[in-house]
Amino acid sequence: MTIEAALNFIPAFVLAFFRLAGMMVMSPLFGSARVPRRVKLLFTLIATMAMVPAIPPGLVLPPTLPELTLAIASELCFGIAMGLIVSMTFYAAQWAGEMIGQQIGFNLSEVFDPAFGQAGTLIGDLYFMLTLIIFLVIGGHRALMQGVYDSFAHAPLMSLQMTPQLFDAFVGLFTGATTLAMRLAAPMFCTMLVVDLAMGCVGRAMPQFNIMTAGLPIKSLIGIIILIAGVGLSADALQGALEESLSFFYQTFTAGAQGG
Repeated sequence: MTIEAALNFIPAFVLAFFRLAGMMVMSPLFGSARVPRRVKLLFTLIATMAMVPAIPPGLVLPPTLPELTLAIASELCFGIAMGLIVSMTFYAAQWAGEMIGQQIGFNLSEVFDPAFGQAGTLIGDLYFMLTLIIFLVIGGHRALMQGVYDSFAHAPLMSLQMTPQLFDAFVGLFTGATTLAMRLAAPMFCTMLVVDLAMGCVGRAMPQFNIMTAGLPIKSLIGIIILIAGVGLSADALQGALEESLSFFYQTFTAGAQGG
């Protein structure tokens, strides 16, 4: 490699690395706490080297340290935003699972969640793993890397700015994730409301019957039946949400990224 080629390669590699690193931290699968940090670092380095050819030539690093720090922070935040867009569907699915588990009494037991490095619930982990399987089946990991690769051409390094349109897009993303979580948990909420009303009527009709003791197993049994029956519908909803988030990701950071 000549000196001129090295001078063109190093600035692009440094900034692209931080864009990839931010995406790796927040994105599903790549950002899992189960993946060792050394593996993440090695994968980020290799992916960055593969994506450098997509960067327009002639990139020059800022001359001063504050400007360089700002450029690195900007690319890091850019990568975090890219990963967050796809991860919102996973967060919504896990949140829905936790609400469902709370309704049927399964949140009394918590397990270690390797994806987030903290305690999680059984139903929440079930929905997260279901979303991850759908994400891999539809090729979301490939679409994510392809979107990052294309972003270097449509959103050049050190060019992204926060615009009102981009801010509104992220607000809509959080709103959509909340709506998705409520959609997934709504059937269980409605079912448990009917069950609670029925048990309340039984308790009023037979005061000597200990409805509190018998209520939890009944709610758990009915909840499991509803959960099994609704897995297919939940999978369809999650697939649609993932495809929509990937489409939003590509439109935001490739086709429309230069709007700022």
